[in-house]
Amino acid sequence: MNPNPSYFFESILYHNSEFPFLALHFQRISELGNHLNLKIDFDIDSLRSRLETALYQKEEEQKLRLQFAIRESTLSIDIIETKATRPFHFNNYPPIALVIYPDYTKPINKLGQWKQYNKSLYEDSINFALQSSASQSIILNKHGEVVETSFSNFFYIINGKVYTPPLSSGAVNGVFRRFLTQNMAIEEKSLYLNELNQVESCFISSAIRGIVPVYSIDGRRYSIEKIEQIRTQTNKALSHT
Repeated sequence: MNPNPSYFFESILYHNSEFPFLALHFQRISELGNHLNLKIDFDIDSLRSRLETALYQKEEEQKLRLQFAIRESTLSIDIIETKATRPFHFNNYPPIALVIYPDYTKPINKLGQWKQYNKSLYEDSINFALQSSASQSIILNKHGEVVETSFSNFFYIINGKVYTPPLSSGAVNGVFRRFLTQNMAIEEKSLYLNELNQVESCFISSAIRGIVPVYSIDGRRYSIEKIEQIRTQTNKALSHT
């Protein structure tokens, strides 16, 4: 795995005239710098300033994608790409279908906790899903554990309890995953492919999309009623942050 941070990126949401998870994003960027033994040449205030400069005018909700580069011993922002999120908006995306992706297993290592460009993960798995009339693919590791989806963290409910795959499985330590685990009763627990029939409901999450209910995995149907309740609870938690 190439540790060059030009392969690492961060997707930041602009919503309700603010960057609601900026502190969590900066924490994750700082952790990446520490892991790579690099300094960071910006603080949270200068990061906010650069993001504000990159915003489109007259777009209420936007996604800003930061790509990083190494300059000597420093982790720097190389590129900021901005995109409107319409027609959908944060925590209001429609339910989706998922499929199991058979052609890639995610490595289990520390770098997997950050978003890192990978064609098999971000392009091929999406194309496979679209060809299967789904939105994203479920990514497994070499042990057959569910790790995440093409773009998002994965959460599931068994016997009324909410779980998410552990970071030790190779999962991205997503910003919205952090928010949810800090504000809800969620446990880390491995989920093997052959245990999907025990799942009652499930959803994916990201800092751009929020909570997105999953109604199907490889044709197996799941209830979304509980997920809609969780999404409502999350909106209440966000209003108090």
